[in-house]
Amino acid sequence: MQKEAIQLSQALGQLVKQIRAESMDQSELAVRVGLSRNTISAIENGKAVNSEALFAVLAQLNLLQPITDAVEQQLAQFNNLPQKKQRKQRKAKPELSNDF
Repeated sequence: MQKEAIQLSQALGQLVKQIRAESMDQSELAVRVGLSRNTISAIENGKAVNSEALFAVLAQLNLLQPITDAVEQQLAQFNNLPQKKQRKQRKAKPELSNDF
């Protein structure tokens, strides 16, 4: 993984751990989201996990909406930028008859 991706994984893991520890242990969170305790541990340690597992944990801890809002805001800004002109479609060459 790139350095930024590793740092983000570690930061998300720390956030998950802090929020989770306020109200439950890893096993309880695992049961609530249908994952193993090892997966919860991997997330908290910044290890690579399935994105659906990460999103399920973030949603359970009410952390998904702020991330979703940030992504949608960035997407809206991107969609408001002038778009590059698209290439014109090439006209298909007329097929030549095989009748000689």
